[in-house]
Amino acid sequence: MSETQQERAARFLEALASLPLRRPSGEPSRDQPVALLWAISRAVERSSRLTSWNKAKTDLRAMLAEYDLVDSRSAPEKTFLDLHQFPFWEFLGANGTLPDFKDPEAPTWLAEQAHQGGLETSLHEQLSSDKGLCRNAVELLHEQYFQDYRLDLLLLEAGIPGAEFDGFGHPPHVQVGDTFKRRRTLARARVHRPTMAGICGTGASGAESIVVSGGYEDDEDYGDEIIYTGQGGRDEKTKKQCKDQDLTLGNAALVTSYSTGTPVRVIRGSGGDRRHSPAAGLRYDGLYRVEEYWSQRGESNFLVWRYRLRALDTIDKQAAKNITRAFPTGNSTPGRKETSTQRIIRSTKVADYVKQLHAYTCQVCGLRLETPTGAYAEAAHIKPLGHPHDGPDEIDNVLCLCPNHHTAFDFGMLIINDDRTVTQRGSKPHMYQLREIPGHVINSQYLAYHREHHEHIDGASE
Repeated sequence: MSETQQERAARFLEALASLPLRRPSGEPSRDQPVALLWAISRAVERSSRLTSWNKAKTDLRAMLAEYDLVDSRSAPEKTFLDLHQFPFWEFLGANGTLPDFKDPEAPTWLAEQAHQGGLETSLHEQLSSDKGLCRNAVELLHEQYFQDYRLDLLLLEAGIPGAEFDGFGHPPHVQVGDTFKRRRTLARARVHRPTMAGICGTGASGAESIVVSGGYEDDEDYGDEIIYTGQGGRDEKTKKQCKDQDLTLGNAALVTSYSTGTPVRVIRGSGGDRRHSPAAGLRYDGLYRVEEYWSQRGESNFLVWRYRLRALDTIDKQAAKNITRAFPTGNSTPGRKETSTQRIIRSTKVADYVKQLHAYTCQVCGLRLETPTGAYAEAAHIKPLGHPHDGPDEIDNVLCLCPNHHTAFDFGMLIINDDRTVTQRGSKPHMYQLREIPGHVINSQYLAYHREHHEHIDGASE
């Protein structure tokens, strides 16, 4: 009589619960549970049932490292060879009897054999179609062998998500501060999907996450604030910039995140700033918002794209200096306060003074917006406030603009030349003449700074 699926499932779970003891302490060794967790994940992903030793060696070494098992007792060779004792495992193509893992010739034997290993066909197919059985198996492994790990992370390791997730915001079943020893586990937990790239996202949808691990020489990490360098143009051997970066791929994704205000997950790796990075592995550090982006010549004199990100839950207690004089002198070193958009503290008196001077009329297009509560305009800082720009909050660094031209200016799509001609970039380029009035003199150095940091924006018509 053929075995039913229910009978096979029961026998499989019973076998998982009775894996052989290997340690002198009497505690079960974790190498076979790790290998079977790996086999379950392959079934969940509908990967091929049989795996060559060369492929298995790479996967098992990474997983054994994740679970603190790379030592003399738990090498990939031992783990792979020991699987023949599991009643649902089979080897195909092996020539002769499998050697003992203690045999010094075992690694050579494995390398020379063309055999493959995997779960029996019937069980592999059943696991591929029965997520409930997979979940029961992982829960049993957790209870028996992985009690020091969170079950939800172990399920993610097996490729069994607990909830739908569109890729943005906090991932389900992951907490700020969770650590991961390798990029593969980070990807399976859906914290950062790429196993190599530092930015996850597209120009169309925005950035889901970034990894800050000291890979780029121009990165700066201040904890609640990060000056992040875009991707591309780096020599992978020397880790130095060797060519200009383009505003494409992940770099374009971060610009989209800036324009939409969608938060980005930040993961720090052990190679980053020691003050804020984990000693080993990777750590999920929560959501940050892209507050600003620009281009500049980096440490190696190549063009790089830079992004200032700010932690969403940060409260900076530094207050702005009091303005005591009648004339609005502003603040040359403005502090910050927490708002929904994490804006730098600006002197309201400086902004109001400039807008009143211009009668709330845009200096670019001449538009004066009337609202039920009065005229409306926005004060735009030419040289941005805050590190690394450190522009002053003073009237010669402020323009009076309508909302549209304020946005275009911040994005670098509006450029003001020294002769005060204004170039509007984009699909329909346009030229204006900046409106100036007595009592409000713009500092040309700040205009030059703005041009320099936006001269490489795509769509320029200059």
